[in-house]
Amino acid sequence: MTSNFRASTRLAASAEIMFAFHSDPRNIVYVMPPTLKLVSLQTDGPAQQDHLIEFHCRDWGFIPMRWKCRWHTVQPPNVLVDEMLEGPFAQFVHEHRFEPLAEGGCLMHDSITYAFGRAWWGKLISETAVRLYLKLLFIYRHHRTRCWAQDHTESGSPRPC
Repeated sequence: MTSNFRASTRLAASAEIMFAFHSDPRNIVYVMPPTLKLVSLQTDGPAQQDHLIEFHCRDWGFIPMRWKCRWHTVQPPNVLVDEMLEGPFAQFVHEHRFEPLAEGGCLMHDSITYAFGRAWWGKLISETAVRLYLKLLFIYRHHRTRCWAQDHTESGSPRPC
């Protein structure tokens, strides 16, 4: 019983620039909320299909989270899909889509298919607590991504984030 979450935002930087940013797992620290701290990161480098990413974080300073993910789909400069192999969810697939805009920049679409547990209680938690967490997380992540994109355009002048 999976749930779906979607969020989109307009970015000043091109699809190519944003694809490159999101394909480097080391950049996760730029979009992590202040309550979430990266403890360790192991990666095979920038996104390539079937390459692995392992990271350990602490949320609120004491809740450990360990994730092992792999790049499922890598289609520069428009699509990146990573899927959790081991971690806190029964299923977690995150798709990034970068849609170029005629006036410059791009639209970034995040789609997440997830399941927290496999029984009815997992669906209940997925549709309430996890959905709220994702909504708040992606408000923050998209804000930080917009700031980063603004700072990485040819005409962009840095602005405070």
